Amino acid sequence: MTGIDGHSPLNRIDEQGIVALTSHVPLAEFGEEALGRNVEDLGWLEEKVRLHEAIVEAALAKRQLLPMKFGTIFLDPERIREVIRKNAPVLRAALEELSDKEEWGVKGFVDETGLRTAVLQNDPVLVALSGAASAKPPGHAFFHRRKIEEAASAKSREREASTAREAVEAIRKTVVEVAECPPLLAESMQKEKIVLNLACLVRKNGVGAFLARVEQWSREHAEEGVRLVASGPWPPYHFVPRLDADG
Repeated sequence: MTGIDGHSPLNRIDEQGIVALTSHVPLAEFGEEALGRNVEDLGWLEEKVRLHEAIVEAALAKRQLLPMKFGTIFLDPERIREVIRKNAPVLRAALEELSDKEEWGVKGFVDETGLRTAVLQNDPVLVALSGAASAKPPGHAFFHRRKIEEAASAKSREREASTAREAVEAIRKTVVEVAECPPLLAESMQKEKIVLNLACLVRKNGVGAFLARVEQWSREHAEEGVRLVASGPWPPYHFVPRLDADG
């Protein structure tokens, strides 16, 4: 396998029965200041991240590994050996824990218009207010409907948050561990927005049950304009333990 430069071979660093796969990179590109500049270059960043991911996925296809994030730099091989020696028990335990598991992502999407419509139709307070508004004189009805709209917006936000919590609890029953990731600002292709972003550690023999639960939950909440989308398997970045790099 070649390294992140695309042509030099990967290096193996063996320490206490643990192997680190490393790639030599020039400080002119990966030194602290240079890396800070280069990550602003989307072309450079995309190329290097793709190479990094290709290496991780190829290695994961052969052996269990703990992937390190792109841009993790050590100035010399001995520093890597020090980190392995200091964290060997943690590394071994993590490799054992992940040996029969995969990371899957789950995103929750909400069609805000659909959810708002469902709230207006199903919330008993709003249904009652709507009925009362229809009996009001035109002038009063306008202000009454405005209050209904304000209440509907508030209840839609509440329902959006509660469905996200319900989805997490429903998924939790079919996975080993769930990590809630930072919310995404990006929206899907149409009128939905992302309200949930999870990383799930799933047993390999339980992936079928996990995916079935995701699909079932989406069907149950389709009328509210809420759905879940699973993707994977991915390298287990979200379940790598924090390492002690001091010393």
